[in-house]
Amino acid sequence: MPKVPRDANEPNPTRVWQACVACRRKKIKCDGNTPCRNCESREASCDYQGSNDNASNSRNFGMMIEARCQQLNSFCERLEGLASQLTTALETLQKVNGASPSSTTNDLPRSLHHQPQATPTIYVADDILRAIDSQPEFTGHADDDGNMSKEDDEDETEDDEIDERDQGNDAAAFNQATVGRLGSLVTDSYGRLRFLGGATNNMLVEAVQSITPGQSLASDSPLTTKTADGNIPKNTIQPNEIPIFIHGQQWRSIPLLPAPQDLGLPPWYVADMLVGLYFDQFHYTFPVIYKPQFMAQFKQLKSANKTDNPKNERFLSVFFAVCACSASLIPSNSSSTSFSGLEYYEKALLVHFSLVGEASLERVQCLALLSMCCAGWNTLSTSWNFAGQAVRAAQDLGLHLSGLTQGIDTSCKSSPSFALRREISQRVWWSVYCLDRVTSICLGRPLAAQDADCHCKMPLAVADDELQHASENPESLKDRSASNLPLSGFLAFARLCRISGRIQRLHSPSRLSSLTDPKKAALMEQNVAAIDTSLSEWLDSLPDEIRFSPNHVDRGPNLTLCVIMFIAHSGLLLNLYRTISADPNIISADKDPISQCIGAARSCINASELVREVVPPSHHLAFCIHYLTISGLVLIRTQDQAVAKNDPDLRKCIQFLKDLEPTWSGASRARKIIEQLLETSSKPSADPIALWGAYEGSTILQLAGTDGLDLDMYTNMDFPSSWNWFPT
Repeated sequence: MPKVPRDANEPNPTRVWQACVACRRKKIKCDGNTPCRNCESREASCDYQGSNDNASNSRNFGMMIEARCQQLNSFCERLEGLASQLTTALETLQKVNGASPSSTTNDLPRSLHHQPQATPTIYVADDILRAIDSQPEFTGHADDDGNMSKEDDEDETEDDEIDERDQGNDAAAFNQATVGRLGSLVTDSYGRLRFLGGATNNMLVEAVQSITPGQSLASDSPLTTKTADGNIPKNTIQPNEIPIFIHGQQWRSIPLLPAPQDLGLPPWYVADMLVGLYFDQFHYTFPVIYKPQFMAQFKQLKSANKTDNPKNERFLSVFFAVCACSASLIPSNSSSTSFSGLEYYEKALLVHFSLVGEASLERVQCLALLSMCCAGWNTLSTSWNFAGQAVRAAQDLGLHLSGLTQGIDTSCKSSPSFALRREISQRVWWSVYCLDRVTSICLGRPLAAQDADCHCKMPLAVADDELQHASENPESLKDRSASNLPLSGFLAFARLCRISGRIQRLHSPSRLSSLTDPKKAALMEQNVAAIDTSLSEWLDSLPDEIRFSPNHVDRGPNLTLCVIMFIAHSGLLLNLYRTISADPNIISADKDPISQCIGAARSCINASELVREVVPPSHHLAFCIHYLTISGLVLIRTQDQAVAKNDPDLRKCIQFLKDLEPTWSGASRARKIIEQLLETSSKPSADPIALWGAYEGSTILQLAGTDGLDLDMYTNMDFPSSWNWFPT
């Protein structure tokens, strides 16, 4: 009988070692695929029953043994690293204490010597690490570089019930094992990494990690592909899936929102101009974006075709936010009532809302840029809300802990290395940290980023094009001066923002309500003195290249932050001494609070001369103008009316506010408040403390003949700004 010719497109029949249940029941040939051809043609479910023969048992047993060996190998590597870290820590203890190995061993908990020898588990190592961390030499507060700072400990020890600061570890003790106890990065339902902390959650993560690949919850994940025999490939990396995040359970696209791909882009010559303005005016005062990565993605966006090459949606949100910030630098039509760049702001929001379920670095950057944009428009409440969301989004990724740096999107061809990713993450974190401090303290509202919850090292101060080399070779920066490091001013400002958080805690409701207690009032005075010392030490530690001097104005990359830091320092002094100057229960023996406030106010006003020229519309400009206004109010309320009217610094304050009116809408209302106060204020009491204590910030809203103030930023008087020191 002649053979029937086969179709040329039909694959050659191959012998398979398994058949589905339906084909077995009908006794027909099965091709062994999932689903098989017979079941697929009938749209029936195709299930394979596990075989029970010797061959399959051997295969399963071999796979299980291999998985166990890999797990044991991984555990041994972790144990080896832990042992080396323990040896290093013990050697350090011996050098510091000058003790012998036997005496160091005796310092460890006695319970360690009674552990069963048959179960050398990881809990023994944890006990040893805790014993090392409990040594006095390894106890303190983390400073800006992740090391210990004694100054914070000295001024907080007597007030633990209010200021409970974190007891961190130094660089030697804060290693990967310690980071592992703080939390882990786990895979969410989108396949991206998110931070999960807490001691109990660590138990859950360790339980998932201990499951073999064949039994892992990740075996049914859509991110894991199976081979033809239904097994997971050997080289597949299993994500740490936990019950909180179920793979494949994702938010649907909001049907009422336009697709990000359909949003119109600006003409490319406009886009080039806006991007150039951003990196020229905003970048080094707010380094939330890594320029080479952004420009590479911007180039891809320009060359992308709407159909063949879809746009990167996460990058689109950052791009539109950058355009919104830069548009405020372009003079707008005077008849226009809308904000400059509002169209780009709305598009950035639309893209952000369409991706609201995902966690990514672009989400943090977009929220931070939108916050800065709103602050430049004098909508500080919205800016504060966005800043808090940016902090939460950064903590969602674990950016607040240096050891948990997660990867950036690797779909871009110029994806950075691990060392570079760590530096970028640190830049992003400290950018949103400072943004949260500025907006929160300017409005007198709670902080989203608490120092006790964070342990992130300061980033390197180099330019973006040098960051990759510097991150891999940090020793190359030892001989570099601050004038050649564009981010040196930003790092100094970040350290100042940390001090501002301590001042913010002085104004907490629990502390202020307890000042009637003489002991609490004495503790308040001690804390004020300690913070004043910290401000002086911060000022003395500034290199000459980033010190502000009216006689030597070098228009380099650090000039803008020099002016901002000058005003911020003055504002911190105002906030620090305003509370104790108005409280009769606190009497400072070292410094006169009224004199300190007056000196800080005059310094702030004199530094504001350059604000219009060097500070772009942003959260920095908002608090500079805010504390310029507060400084004027201080001079009015601490002087006789006749003296105040002839005060040259007050005339400067009014003139500077008038010059800033075209740039920031709140400047006009601030100027009118000061002018009306000069006209309506009566002759003050001979006792300046009584006058100062009777005045509250809300008084400016109750003056006869003044219009209601529609700016939410003037209802509170709590934020940094004033240097009473001018180097020559």
